[in-house]
Amino acid sequence: MALIDFLKSADPQQLRRMWLLTLVAGCANAALIVVVTNVAATVAGAGSPGPLSWAAFLGAFGIYYLANQFALIRSMTIIEDLLNRIRLDIADKLRKSELLVVDKLDRGRLYNLVAKETNHLSVTFPLIVDAVQQITLLLVALLYLLYLSPAAFVVFLATVGAGVMGYKIIDGRYREILRLVERMQAKMLDAILDIIHGSKELRMNAQRSEAVAAAYRKKSMILERLLVRSVEHWVSLIMLGSVTMFAMLGVVAFAFPDYVAGHKATIFQLVPVLLFCMGTLGKTVAQSPMFMRAEVGLQSILAIDRELSEGSSTTPDDARNYARSYVDFSTLSFNAIRFSYNARDPEAYVVGPLNLSVHRGEVIFLVGGNGSGKSTALRMMTGLFPVQSGWIGVDEAPVTGKLVAGYRELISSVFVDFHLFDRLYGLEHIDPVRVNRLIAEVGLADKVSFADGHFDRIHLSTGQRKRLALVAALLEDRPICVFDEWSAEQDVHFRDYFYNVLIPRLRDEGKTVIATTHDEKYWKVADRVVKLDLGKIEWVKSGAELEAE
Repeated sequence: MALIDFLKSADPQQLRRMWLLTLVAGCANAALIVVVTNVAATVAGAGSPGPLSWAAFLGAFGIYYLANQFALIRSMTIIEDLLNRIRLDIADKLRKSELLVVDKLDRGRLYNLVAKETNHLSVTFPLIVDAVQQITLLLVALLYLLYLSPAAFVVFLATVGAGVMGYKIIDGRYREILRLVERMQAKMLDAILDIIHGSKELRMNAQRSEAVAAAYRKKSMILERLLVRSVEHWVSLIMLGSVTMFAMLGVVAFAFPDYVAGHKATIFQLVPVLLFCMGTLGKTVAQSPMFMRAEVGLQSILAIDRELSEGSSTTPDDARNYARSYVDFSTLSFNAIRFSYNARDPEAYVVGPLNLSVHRGEVIFLVGGNGSGKSTALRMMTGLFPVQSGWIGVDEAPVTGKLVAGYRELISSVFVDFHLFDRLYGLEHIDPVRVNRLIAEVGLADKVSFADGHFDRIHLSTGQRKRLALVAALLEDRPICVFDEWSAEQDVHFRDYFYNVLIPRLRDEGKTVIATTHDEKYWKVADRVVKLDLGKIEWVKSGAELEAE
């Protein structure tokens, strides 16, 4: 089981202490049963419990209470440590994995697993400790039952055997339902994210809004039916326990006194012991759905972890080390680089092969219509998408394998689908005065300020957020700046600032600028303009040539 393997990864010493305390608590619990039934026999014989009985009862209770308390606390410490490790591990692999690997992940499923299923595991693990105590109690109680009546012991085993057969049938169906529930919950999360992120589009089109709502309702109804079916199976498990318990008690209470010799005097002891045994077994069975759900959830979490492990890239420390050999580059060369989202499909859209050399301090514009391959080409040129043929060179040295991560360290970027962090991660010690000066330069001083290591506001219009993302990129102060349709949401004033002020300044500072753009009016600002069409380079012209046309 994945759950057992998962627990084995904990600190062995802590696990040993926890299981030892759990067994001690279980044995103390069983001792309480023996003491109580013996006292009941004494009272039934017109006697009264003596000091030894009182001492045995109080001692067993004290040991049970303390051992159980420490075992549960230890179990929570262990599971929270393991869950913290796996959350950190997944986050670590997410940030190190290549972009295509991350893009293929089901975001709703990922959010659901990391947030919800880890919480469920956190709740379930103490129940596993309790189940071990119950099993210990059951084993001791069964030995006592065997001592009291071998016949009752056989009846108990036969009844439990029949119950196990029924349990296996229900268990298989229940596990499958839980897998379907987990998948549907992920789809529900995707659907609600569509409603949140697509709020503008939904309000602009009532028909689309109704269609999205209908799709959400359909998923919600399917999830409701699945959850009802899961509850039905859970109830079946509980009822199975009740049926077997009363069947066994009926046999012992009604048949034994008349048909099994010597049981009239002990029947009052047998019934409580059997109730303890069945109560313990029933409690474990009732908790088993939570164990099954935890098992299914953990398997899904580990599956995501394996997917990320297969796509993990270079560590940040290694990337910084590789970058040192590229810092003083003179030329970038893109040599017949090619990429397709589906390399196996000959009909799939392909960008490339592209051949281009870019000199340090040069400004290159990639132009072309929508769908011409500009953004994909930019992702190839920055090493975000792996080239499927050809190679990237820095001063003619090939950038391949893990070296790509070092090459990316040269680049500051603002892509079309950029993400704006509320903090300047990696620039924690930057001078706030410098940051606020840049914020004022891009016209956001009356909306945003930088203090205490973070921006006080990032919920802005798309154009304003792009300007703030530009500030973050410029503060990185890297030798290559990449801008993907940065000016698309800007007004005339900031377009003019971007092309006629910022880009010339970056060139004067010796920075290389590669930008995709539709703004033909400003093409002359570039040293060279590269026209793409259907993923191929159609022509390359200098800014001077374009101005002369």
